[in-house]
Amino acid sequence: MRRVRLLPRLLAAVLALCCLSVLAAGCSADARTRLTPPGSFARDVDLSGQTYVVGSKEFDEQLLLCRMTIALLQSAGAATVDRCDTQGSDTVRSALTSGAIDMYWEYTGTAWRIYLRQEGRLTDPDELFAAVRDADAANGVSWLRQAPFDNTYAVGVAAATADRLGVRTISDLAGLVRSGSPDATMCIDQEFTGREDGLVGLLGTYGFQFPGGALTTTDLGDIYPAVAAGRPCAFGEVFATDGRLNALRINTLTDDLGYFLPYHAALTVRSDVLARNPRLALLSERLAPMLTAQVMRELNARISVGKRSPDEVARTFLREQGLIG
Repeated sequence: MRRVRLLPRLLAAVLALCCLSVLAAGCSADARTRLTPPGSFARDVDLSGQTYVVGSKEFDEQLLLCRMTIALLQSAGAATVDRCDTQGSDTVRSALTSGAIDMYWEYTGTAWRIYLRQEGRLTDPDELFAAVRDADAANGVSWLRQAPFDNTYAVGVAAATADRLGVRTISDLAGLVRSGSPDATMCIDQEFTGREDGLVGLLGTYGFQFPGGALTTTDLGDIYPAVAAGRPCAFGEVFATDGRLNALRINTLTDDLGYFLPYHAALTVRSDVLARNPRLALLSERLAPMLTAQVMRELNARISVGKRSPDEVARTFLREQGLIG
């Protein structure tokens, strides 16, 4: 008789365990997120009830920085509006100053030359950052802590091509062009042709001009495989922290006359937005020091070479660093 009385209790216990398993399996992603312990950023910054519009330019590194910013803001309870992948530097900058977005990551060299239209050559990164920060305050733009990586423009060439031609510096490239070599060809994107810190200034500084047909204008993403293959160009405009440089064995030529400025990235925020919540500055204080040149090349490579989404790469990195849960 005792076995008969125990059986209902046993069946009830089994049913209860099954129900708990079903409920756990049916939890939404949002519920699982709420159960995740907060990261270090959320423990110090509460942005509940606030909404921020975050923008970026269209290339991999910018998308990565944009997604990192969104993930950190969301971890602290803020709602976000995604304006990542805005086409063109001027467009995203105008979105910031007009109030269409609240923040995005910009480069010091770009701001100095393009937005502030300064001619002075400041080669010390900290000096340039301070000058940009102080000058841009008049435009209602606040520059938060700059990252240590320098994503300066560079001229790229396949390692094998550089060895064959004996080209190591941009002055070497200028000499190659003057010699009439058929290998003196270069790929650039449309923005680089018109930027004040782009092609025209580069040619003027090094005193040479490409002959007709030697320049190919194409999408930025197509330059890297073209340079690696040597077709249709042996040289190309590249970014110093692009993850494809290592993967495709592309060297960057030494800027021996110092034409390109430092291009350290920093989160730029509308000053009125920052004034409403000064603790937003902690986002850069925590994140920026982690973004070294080596880290950025590796993270960028996960996107451009590994074909992972910028959001996945951003959140994985932030979790690894303990910034989000």
